[in-house]
Amino acid sequence: MKYYLSHFLKGILAGLAIGLGGLLYILMTYCFKDSLQDLGKILGSILFSVGLFIVCTFLLSLYTGKIGLIYEEKQSKEFYISLPIMLVGNAIGAFGFGYICFFIFRNTDVYNSALAVANARLVFDSFLDYLSTALKAFLCGVCVYLAVKSFSLNRLKPLGIILLVFFVFLFVYCGFQHCIANMFYFGMANTMNWNTLINLLLVILFNSLGPIVGVVLVKLIKGNK
Repeated sequence: MKYYLSHFLKGILAGLAIGLGGLLYILMTYCFKDSLQDLGKILGSILFSVGLFIVCTFLLSLYTGKIGLIYEEKQSKEFYISLPIMLVGNAIGAFGFGYICFFIFRNTDVYNSALAVANARLVFDSFLDYLSTALKAFLCGVCVYLAVKSFSLNRLKPLGIILLVFFVFLFVYCGFQHCIANMFYFGMANTMNWNTLINLLLVILFNSLGPIVGVVLVKLIKGNK
């Protein structure tokens, strides 16, 4: 029970950390507008990595950071059970922080920036929209696995930090979708509806499958050394 409780509490903290990264992204898109919009997106994508850096440094339980372990080797039964527990913790942390930000910023233009980010993820007008969301979630899963793996292999060393920031920048700037980040965005934008649920289920699924490619890439790189 202590093992599961630890993952649950660390999951909440991980959700908060990713929410912080999401907030930094939104603040940058708010601060840099019009002709400087691209600069704001670049800075926001880089600063988003603060969230994952906190998760990796303090060994918090982030679902998308842990799910890749099941493709590396067989895990214990307790670990498999802990995965949905940490996901619930992540959701509490991300949604909770999101709604705190909603009440803080709801009468400001910062809220409008959050609403724009959230609504961009809730477009499901055709089959291609579902396919696009699934693909963006899958590629995000690849990037998160590579970011976490790079950091763990070079813990708190310059190379590990640089690679973590690079892979996070890549998935955020390209608009790939991360289920925990989306929870924060939806909470801050206060956009809870059926499309929100569809998005989260789809993104969780394909975030979970993306690490398969990451595991293969890491094995190929190690095999060529």
